[in-house]
Amino acid sequence: MCAVFSDDDVGKPVENATGETVGVVAAVEGDVAHVKPDPSAVESITSSLGWEKGFRYRVALGRNSVREITPDAVRLEGELPTEPDSDAGSEIDDGRDE
Repeated sequence: MCAVFSDDDVGKPVENATGETVGVVAAVEGDVAHVKPDPSAVESITSSLGWEKGFRYRVALGRNSVREITPDAVRLEGELPTEPDSDAGSEIDDGRDE
């Protein structure tokens, strides 16, 4: 399915194909949602890569990856991508809230 993102999707949980919450929509730009991965999933990935604890990033989620958007969640066809957003220069942070 080709989902259409809107500003109303910001803050919604993102669920993988098995229904597990894997992140939250942080921003929407056109047909791309920028997702902040669930911290427990990020810690698992970053520790396996040897990155420092507390490193956070966002991933770009294209609309072709989405099975459906409901009033309560964004549901994926499969898994959340693990590559940082290509525009991550401004999205990567050190884990501190501003």
